Amino acid sequence: MSEQLGPQRPLGVTIVAALAVVSGAFDIIGGIVLLSMQSDPTTADAFGGAGIATSLAVMEIAFGIIMVLIAVGLLRGNTVSRIAATIVQAISLAGSIWIGIAQPSTLSTEIVSALVALAILMLLWSADATRYFKGLAPDQPTS
Repeated sequence: MSEQLGPQRPLGVTIVAALAVVSGAFDIIGGIVLLSMQSDPTTADAFGGAGIATSLAVMEIAFGIIMVLIAVGLLRGNTVSRIAATIVQAISLAGSIWIGIAQPSTLSTEIVSALVALAILMLLWSADATRYFKGLAPDQPTS
């Protein structure tokens, strides 16, 4: 009697939401670190100027905040949140790679951020997650 006939949120989606929060936090931290370092001439030169470094830092902080908000939608099974999380994570991954190469002093934060982004993408598009976001019961096929 306690079995639910409709969609059940798989553990993978819950993990994705938690990882989204962690990823968002690392993006926010990485952005704050970069923002605090943007006045350093070496850092500014690595990014092509203090203005670009500042812009990148603000964008990374914004992506982090957006990711935390998207996590709430993922927990509710919102398909728009799933697509938004995919886009944000792809951009976050690219940004982490670029920042890690351009500013090696932030490499540890950026490596963790990139690995979390990859894990989120893999879990977000698993078969169980696809069933959940399509509103299917766990035993229903996705096609």
